Amino acid sequence: MLANLLVAPQTELQWSRWSFDHRDQHNLIRQAIRNIYGVNLTEYPIDPIALEDFSQFANWNQQMHNDFNGVLGLQSSNLQQVDIRNKAELEAWIYLHRREHEAAAFKLGIS
Repeated sequence: MLANLLVAPQTELQWSRWSFDHRDQHNLIRQAIRNIYGVNLTEYPIDPIALEDFSQFANWNQQMHNDFNGVLGLQSSNLQQVDIRNKAELEAWIYLHRREHEAAAFKLGIS
């Protein structure tokens, strides 16, 4: 659910839920792009997130955002740089991240 991507996870359980909802949103975006544009985007292993190696998730996630933003002609942010232990930095990252999902969902007519 897109609304769940605005909550900055603090616990392992919250990260697990965020990760699941995040992957679901990427799947919806990829399916809509395939249906509307006829483009098959690569699915990267973004769920579950290994918090001890968040940089690997960040790399795959950034590539997925670059891919869908490229097809949709949307601006992309740098989503690879974040210290998830820093609450303010994480909240800023969550906000930017969700904005990209919102923009894609709006352009594709999905939620």
